[in-house]
Amino acid sequence: MSDDMSAYKDVFLSESAEYIQSITDGLLALESDPHDLEPVETVFRGAHSLKGMSAAMGYERTAELTHKMESLMDTVRQRVQPVDSSLIDLMLRAVDAVKELIADESEGGAAVDVADVVEQLVARASAPTPRDPSASVGQPAAPGRAAGAHDEGLAYVVTIELAEECVLKSVRAYMAIKRLGHMGTVVETRPSAREIEDEQFDRSFEVVLQTHESPEAVEKAVGAVSEVESVKVAEMEVSGSPASAEETPAQASVRKAVPKLAETQTVRISIGHLDNMVNLVGELVIIRSRLERIARDMASSDLAETLSALEQVSGELQHEVMQTRMVPVGNIFNRFPRMVRDLARDLGKDVGFEMQGLDIELDRTVLDEIGDPIVHLLRNAIDHGIEDPATREASGKAPRGCVRLSAMRERDQVRIVVSDDGKGMDADTIFSKAVERGICTADERQGLSESDIFMFTCAPGFSTAASATKVSGRGVGMDVVKGKIEYLGGTLTIRSTPGEGTEMWLTLPLTLAIIQALLVSSGEQVFALPLSAVSEVLDLSEVRIKTVDGNPVVVLRDGAVAPLDRLDVLVGEPDAEHGVPGAEDQVVLMEIGEDVRALAVRELLGRQEIVIKPLSPLFKTLGGLGGATVLGDGRVALILDPRTLFTMGR
Repeated sequence: MSDDMSAYKDVFLSESAEYIQSITDGLLALESDPHDLEPVETVFRGAHSLKGMSAAMGYERTAELTHKMESLMDTVRQRVQPVDSSLIDLMLRAVDAVKELIADESEGGAAVDVADVVEQLVARASAPTPRDPSASVGQPAAPGRAAGAHDEGLAYVVTIELAEECVLKSVRAYMAIKRLGHMGTVVETRPSAREIEDEQFDRSFEVVLQTHESPEAVEKAVGAVSEVESVKVAEMEVSGSPASAEETPAQASVRKAVPKLAETQTVRISIGHLDNMVNLVGELVIIRSRLERIARDMASSDLAETLSALEQVSGELQHEVMQTRMVPVGNIFNRFPRMVRDLARDLGKDVGFEMQGLDIELDRTVLDEIGDPIVHLLRNAIDHGIEDPATREASGKAPRGCVRLSAMRERDQVRIVVSDDGKGMDADTIFSKAVERGICTADERQGLSESDIFMFTCAPGFSTAASATKVSGRGVGMDVVKGKIEYLGGTLTIRSTPGEGTEMWLTLPLTLAIIQALLVSSGEQVFALPLSAVSEVLDLSEVRIKTVDGNPVVVLRDGAVAPLDRLDVLVGEPDAEHGVPGAEDQVVLMEIGEDVRALAVRELLGRQEIVIKPLSPLFKTLGGLGGATVLGDGRVALILDPRTLFTMGR
């Protein structure tokens, strides 16, 4: 490879991964609805673009394989090739082969042999199986309308200009058009799609897009494509078909009108730079806190006014920097449909897979860590939860099971739920197994809720499977899931109903860098409680305190009872005494999963944004602590971990 092309290697690897994912998504969509023409175009264009990119990079074997994939999909486009499971299987094998080839050729290797896959693609393309009308692709969309187009909505003329140094113009253009296609209907391009594909344009081109998305969303989608220098969006009102043959000259004039334009530019920033920016902003937050304390001590109005302006600017800067780290969960979720499909086929089960909330955003650090836990939960849902079709029909269910992966925003947290409509979990069976393994004793059954019993499945080595399979049954997985989620500062909750299904709730913080906290004191030491876990703060006179089995509890407004602990006792202060808190103490109600706990503290110091600093490995084994932070006066405050806090001092 020449030195000039080596400079594009990282870009090629990044964008080829995106095309591979797009092709995979298209194939799975086509398998679920063989009559839909749009996934065929997605797969064809993806293979075509990969072919051109690979050839430009000098990866000839990858270019040949993707060319054969393109040729096969062209026969589907021409409606001479039926869409059936054998074609989808073949194309997915080809996708796997492309991944291996790209990894091999990008490192200068020649070890991967794909001759067999190429031969099968050629054979299928040249001798298609007899056409089955029930399995064929649907008729082409009407001119000016793509499959699934909206009947009414807004249309935009999106003018895209590529960077002057752009080498693969057609690839960049296709990426931009593809992203717009995900947002609505691409009515036409100027110049034509063929001319863009053949790079018969300078640096700019136009796309007419019909969508219900906002102009800002359109700008953001196109601006995310690398080597796009600028984006201009012209909005116009459209009624009915975006390019109706019966439109009047007046309507055509309106359609071509160009009102106010919005322009955006983007650049790529390495993850290392983002991490450094977050660290620097964190230090700025600490310095700002120190200045606030100095201003209060000096009682200077000028300093206070200047500090107020600094606080506003630094707050906006912090928000913008944190937003650059936020990534849609769809970036991780999109890898799972293929896994679910393949696993269900291996196990002989009919499983439908649904995903919701793909646009919910999480900090990149959190998102990178949750992939493996979700894989474990999905595998368990398919293997343990969903029954085989015959068993489901015998119990009055539809033969096709459903597994759902969803994300939703809740205050300063994100909840990810993996659910299935399978056989559910049996609390009695799980409890018996827990007693057998010595996790608990038989006489503890009365004091445990079903939720408590379900959590026994997270004990290391715990399994109720009669025999181990290649998927599960060896007692590994759930302990890994629980450990990883708690490491991220989140919680795992299990809900299940026998015969109806199971839900696994992963509740995660939005970010691990800067959080809102409630500062409290115990003696001379200051502690920080994550505000996301605090539901209410009450004066001791506002609550009723009773004693149950010798332990104080708080009676809540709805009659529920929450155990009451004293912070000075939990942290082991020398003069701390067990019992009911003093009259001047404050009560902090905290939600930990589905439980509510009450914490008595001597003094509330207020709410503050804090920068989380990790503890030394020497303190990792201490329960109740989730890190440390530096306060405005230079003191170090320990951040309390609500999940393990109430086991301290015992």
